[in-house]
Amino acid sequence: MITPAVQNQQGETVMSSDSVGMAQMFNVEPTFAGTSVTPQSAMRVSAVYACVRLIAGAKASMPVQMFQRQPGGTRTPVDDHMYLPLLNEEPAACCSAAVFWEYIESSRQLHGDGYAYIVRNRNGVPQELIPLHPLRVAGEKRNNRIVYYVAFEDGSYRGIDQDDMLHFCNFGWDGVRSMSTIRWGARNSIGTAIAAENHSGKFFKNGVIPSVVLEYEAKMPQEVVEQLRAEFINRYSGGDNAHAPLILTGGTKAQGLSISATDAQLLETRAFQVTDIARAFGVPPFMIGESEKQSSWGAGMSTMSQAFINYTLQPHLVRDEQEINRKLFRIGRYIVEFDRRALLRGDLEKLGAYYRQAIGGSMGPGWLTIDEVRKYENFGPIDGGAELYSPTPTQGATSETKPAA
Repeated sequence: MITPAVQNQQGETVMSSDSVGMAQMFNVEPTFAGTSVTPQSAMRVSAVYACVRLIAGAKASMPVQMFQRQPGGTRTPVDDHMYLPLLNEEPAACCSAAVFWEYIESSRQLHGDGYAYIVRNRNGVPQELIPLHPLRVAGEKRNNRIVYYVAFEDGSYRGIDQDDMLHFCNFGWDGVRSMSTIRWGARNSIGTAIAAENHSGKFFKNGVIPSVVLEYEAKMPQEVVEQLRAEFINRYSGGDNAHAPLILTGGTKAQGLSISATDAQLLETRAFQVTDIARAFGVPPFMIGESEKQSSWGAGMSTMSQAFINYTLQPHLVRDEQEINRKLFRIGRYIVEFDRRALLRGDLEKLGAYYRQAIGGSMGPGWLTIDEVRKYENFGPIDGGAELYSPTPTQGATSETKPAA
């Protein structure tokens, strides 16, 4: 049975059976700060925008590799499979692979799940991977399988079997839906950040606190008040008059005003919300511009990048790889992996040391050949580059084989 759908204020179609989407549509989940947090309002918070952009951008920058399983548990790289262009170049006619992965990842961070409809030909071979907005998809469990009901942009509604839907889950999957980071992990922090930003915006817009107040003991006519204010601004405002001596007559007193403790606490609150939001997304604050506190992730770009891959991206990458492998490949002959090394290419010194170690540069056994290293760097093979270095004679290598410096 097709599930009815409605449209929200942004013109997005929301399935009526989607409790999360309907709650976001009618803003029925206000935060402690009294603000309603939706994916649209959350992305207007700079910390949320930075976290989502960082995670999605890192995911999109990693190419998808394919391997063929071999007897004995080994595997060999595959470069000419028909699925590689779908995953690395153009999943669908509407977008490139980088845009596709950014959209999928941002959908997961903001809504909890990312979806891509697998369009197959008559032989069951995938032809396109069409990204779908999470609010257009509703899942229903039947006999331990999931049927997805999709509201397509042409106005049609269709039920799709789980084998034809790539479902990229977030943490906390309940069998149909996953936990949204902004709804479960950072809802109140984002709501507080929105309220604090609104308050500070009105604070500066209205200019409710002047820097100097002039006090006069007697009653002053209104026209004299306006004349005094205009004269004071004319004489003492602006950079040229910043240090000019202030002269007051007739019992007039000047009193300087500074920011109050309440307003200072507002600034501290906004700084804390950045850290709290980054914590919910699993992103170290210094990677989104919060530099007040020293990083405990070590020094050096490669060290921080590796830690970001291990602790922030790795859970998402593993879930995505397993989903692609079980949905695109009917038989487990091939597997795909995201190339984590792509994020380490910025530190050439560290990468060069890794390559030297990999081919046996420390006189230990190598686990990569010179040709394999050259292939990673988009270079062609060389004579003798296919031999794996070993300090002791083994099949396919000799003790005289010397690793490159």
